Amino acid sequence: MQEWRKLLHDSSSSLQNPLKPGRAARELGDRLRPDAIVAWDSGHNTGLCARYIEAQDEQIFFGSGLMASMGCGIPYAIAAALAFPQRQVVAFVGDGGLSMSLGELATIARYRLPIKVVVIKNNTLGQIKWEQMMFLGNREYECDLQPIDFVKVAEGMGLKAFAVTDAARCGEIFDQALAHSGPALVEVPIDPNEPLLPPKRIEKYAVNLQKALDEGTPGARDIQKALAAEPARTMLQ
Repeated sequence: MQEWRKLLHDSSSSLQNPLKPGRAARELGDRLRPDAIVAWDSGHNTGLCARYIEAQDEQIFFGSGLMASMGCGIPYAIAAALAFPQRQVVAFVGDGGLSMSLGELATIARYRLPIKVVVIKNNTLGQIKWEQMMFLGNREYECDLQPIDFVKVAEGMGLKAFAVTDAARCGEIFDQALAHSGPALVEVPIDPNEPLLPPKRIEKYAVNLQKALDEGTPGARDIQKALAAEPARTMLQ
């Protein structure tokens, strides 16, 4: 387990921009309070939260589970903040899920709930994108999202908002957001071409992914580069 954690840490330590997906989750996890409550949404962000944030002490992590309900992270965080007003509450969500529940940002502001919203932004339905390719062997189709400036949206609804535009300042931005006494949102653009890979090679997934890339998945060359840099080498032929 120590070797696995070191592998995850090292693989997410790059200073590339946009960020490697794991870096955003790891930087947040390193700064959570011992009693933090984290509500995750359903999607690519779920795997990032589970893999790169190490639960500790009295922390609570919860989400939709096998129901996989997109947009649940913000409402769950609101419930947690109302039930446990003295605890740190964080919503760890993707841009797909957040775009389905944007109005709840106004709810957070109205009731002055000190929730911190971390939105992982890759402008795509990440989990569906990789399921299409790895589970089915199909080229990615119609997973792109309309890009949203979540910083402007959050500010318009009354939240303090931050954007991570430089990987080297990711931790600093999280420090500022978590230290803010009221509600805050942090937008974290990540590399959309890096998949959440299995810890061990699954032959079917590897074959399907290669098939999808060969058949003309958009950005296939960039995805190949991301796979070549993946330290566990789980999906290379």
